[in-house]
Amino acid sequence: MTAEHTVKLVNPVGQRAVERVALARRLDTLHGKSIGFIDNMKPNANLFIQYIEEMMRADYTEIQTHSVRKNYTSSKLIADELDGKVQCLVNAWGD
Repeated sequence: MTAEHTVKLVNPVGQRAVERVALARRLDTLHGKSIGFIDNMKPNANLFIQYIEEMMRADYTEIQTHSVRKNYTSSKLIADELDGKVQCLVNAWGD
């Protein structure tokens, strides 16, 4: 008696959705806005955020800022911690 085996090949290249999604509208100004910063713990991400915040504050002294920092758990969401608190976001994300 011989066993019949089935092999399923899976293409690892994902398919892109054809549907286009509009980008969020850019703010006209940062005056009086609340800015969120996400630090993803990549090397020097905290310095990047610090420098960007300093540059923003030089031109917009009245802005409020909120920062969140990713922890070592890659699956933990952190952007939701800024939900309802900010009108724009700077994300230190990348390799």
